[in-house]
Formats: sequence, structure tokens, C-alpha cells
Amino acid sequence: MTDYYELAELADKILALADENYEYLSEVLDDLDEGLRNEMLDSDFLNAYQVFYFFFRQKPEEIVEDRLLLASASELKKGLLIYEYSLLEIYFRVEDNKGIIIVSDGDRELKRFYGKSAYWNAMEYARTNTD
Repeated sequence: MTDYYELAELADKILALADENYEYLSEVLDDLDEGLRNEMLDSDFLNAYQVFYFFFRQKPEEIVEDRLLLASASELKKGLLIYEYSLLEIYFRVEDNKGIIIVSDGDRELKRFYGKSAYWNAMEYARTNTD
């Protein structure tokens, strides 16, 4: 485990280099040692949007982006509600160092989506499995 201050210093350097370029940030994170990268993705040094972009390499709908920007990456361990569609809830979660999109009816998990297209697949699932 990396020392907190070393991780903070690394995060500052990475974020200064990447500025608001999420593609470049993802490339820098790709180049990190896997253990160090996982610590960074699980820390309060990144926000949930940066982690979302790292896993899925795409921009979500604006309301989802806003919610992700306001949450820290460390919140993703338990899952973060990113969208509601009709009676369904869509969560972004990081589990076993993988980005997962979960669709729930509020009481139970209905479906999990993995991989680069997970977000859009979950959105499509929610739209076609309501009403």
C-alpha cells in the first residue's frame, strides 16, 4: 500500500498533466503499475467521473456526468446512484477493480453490465424493461 502523501503527490502530478483531458488521464492511469492504479481509482484523489471515464472511455448523459463529478472515487465501492429511469435505478460501482453498471428496481438488483459498453447497455435495458 502506497503512503497517503506519496499517493496525493502522484495524484497532483497526474491531474496537473491531464487537466480536463479525461482520455489523457485514462492513458496515464493505464501506464501505472496495476496496484498503484487501483489505489488511485479507489481514493479520494479522483472523482467518480474520472473513474467512470477510465473504465468505459465514453461520456455519459449530462445529468449522469454531473452526479459523477460531485462524488469521490472512494464512494464507488458501495455503488453510486447515477440515473433513475421510471422505477429503475442505475448505479455505478467498482468491484474487484472492475467498473460495473447495475440496474435495480430499488429493492433488488436486476442486472449487471460489464465492459466498455456497460453504461449504454444498462441505459438501453432500463428503457426497454419499463412500462
